[in-house]
Amino acid sequence: MKNTSIYISFLIFLFACVQEKKQPEISIKINTEFPEISASNFEQKLLESVKHYKKEPLYFMRINKLNCIIEVLLNDYPVHKDYKLSNYATPLAINRAILRSGEQKLTYRLYPIGDLLKEEYGEGDTVTTLTNGTSVFITIVKMDNNGQKRLEDEEVIIKHTSLNDAKGNFIATGKPYYEFTFSFDAQVPYENEGWTKGQDLTKLDQKLLKQKTLDFYNSYNQIFEKKNMDLLAKLSFGIEKRNSIASYKKSLQIHEVWNEYLSDLNAPNTIVKTIEDYSMVLYGNNKIVFLRLNSLLPDYRGRGALVIENDDYIFSPGLYLYLPEGKKLEDGLYMTN
Repeated sequence: MKNTSIYISFLIFLFACVQEKKQPEISIKINTEFPEISASNFEQKLLESVKHYKKEPLYFMRINKLNCIIEVLLNDYPVHKDYKLSNYATPLAINRAILRSGEQKLTYRLYPIGDLLKEEYGEGDTVTTLTNGTSVFITIVKMDNNGQKRLEDEEVIIKHTSLNDAKGNFIATGKPYYEFTFSFDAQVPYENEGWTKGQDLTKLDQKLLKQKTLDFYNSYNQIFEKKNMDLLAKLSFGIEKRNSIASYKKSLQIHEVWNEYLSDLNAPNTIVKTIEDYSMVLYGNNKIVFLRLNSLLPDYRGRGALVIENDDYIFSPGLYLYLPEGKKLEDGLYMTN
């Protein structure tokens, strides 16, 4: 598919005292691999991309953690983060990070609970390291999308328990961070390209990479400032195509996805926050770049650097970017498919 750049032009006016001075027109460039997509055909084009099968395997993970908070990546793609003491009761869908059949690598990262005891119970110490009572138990299960998806319909693929030492204490006791990776096999009827045809970003100029990532984030916020539904559709299509194929979505589900985008876009009193205090992070085996907030505050931890607030909630668009093979960094990045 031919890659195209969308140019958004806008005028900036500077008012000083009683005199108005018109500034030069500025052109903002945003790359897209789906120039033919618009708000009017987003749902139909997604629906056309989805195939259905007699068996439609869906993979989930169940996590039970203790005395820690957690981040989870599947095939080096973020699929879950939980910065609270409690655990999720429902299984977490992970098909979106399973691009094709075969070995899948799950990585979890554990961190100390900090002041969570104080925040949730009003008492307790600040915990700055993982403790001997830290543990995590992860189960990967499979269900058929065409089945009833009851608890008794789950097929257990693998169970994993965090490691302990010879004395039964957590293996990373006293450390501020712990990471572990294990593998499991998944069989799916689809194949998604995702980020596999992206360039190795570690081989590029890191200063320029960070600047081009920031440029994209700053350009993206114009979608919300200008309420540009067509540009939102073009930039969101790649990731939603992957998600829809991997989840075998039907018309109603796709309609709900687009409604969620529009709800975010049209929320009253929307404020796009200034992008600041962030770090550049690489995912997808160094093929995906992401700007992540440094804040450890509960509402902001782990979020993307572009933060948008409205009357009801705070959210960060999932701006995971990559550079397709054959493209030059100087010409800008693209949304990950």
